[in-house]
Amino acid sequence: MNKSSMKIIFSFVLLLSGFLIAFSYQQTKDNPEVIQLTDQQLEKDFYYRQQLIDIEKENKELRGEVEEKKVKIQSLEDDLANQEQKVADYVEEKKKLQKLTGDVSVKGQGVEVTLSDADYVPTDENVNQYIVHESHIFKVVNEMLSSGANAIAINGQRIYRDSYIACTGPVVTVDGIQHPAPFVITAIGDPEVMEPSLELTHGVVDQLVNDNVQVAVKQRQNISMDANVSGEG
Repeated sequence: MNKSSMKIIFSFVLLLSGFLIAFSYQQTKDNPEVIQLTDQQLEKDFYYRQQLIDIEKENKELRGEVEEKKVKIQSLEDDLANQEQKVADYVEEKKKLQKLTGDVSVKGQGVEVTLSDADYVPTDENVNQYIVHESHIFKVVNEMLSSGANAIAINGQRIYRDSYIACTGPVVTVDGIQHPAPFVITAIGDPEVMEPSLELTHGVVDQLVNDNVQVAVKQRQNISMDANVSGEG
């Protein structure tokens, strides 16, 4: 076989090889291989997916529990604030009652009401109609309490929740101690409330004047009353 024949054969082999390679590449491109997962790989994929679902479900439940705890904490804080306010109210009420019962000393501004017997008594009239009686004192004391008095004293003697006031002739007895007229009744509290309350039209002062009692009302800026150290009252 000469050289020319060999060249022709060799060229034909190369051409055929190239054609086969090109055909194989085109087939591979047009029909890519499909990756097949094994059963073990599918089980692992399912397991991890299920784990993720469970974790998301647990996180959702935890978020719900956190919100419930927040609501409970807010409710407890509100209850605590209400209890603190109630305690403060109780303490304030206790202080007020202690002032009224004389358990603590007290000082401050207030009013002073002086009740005096009439200067002139007609000869044909009953003298008892022109002097101060315990009923007149009660009217003043009750009006003072109604208008916010914290403590009250008669002629400097502090009166308490169970004080006894009685008229004995020309004198008035307060818890066994006699006081002659004039009777000075002092009260610690807001003078801007108590004074107008006493001087209302047809109020206490007008009633006392109609009963022939001389009345003087004035504000005082510094009144002091001691506590009931004896334990009485």
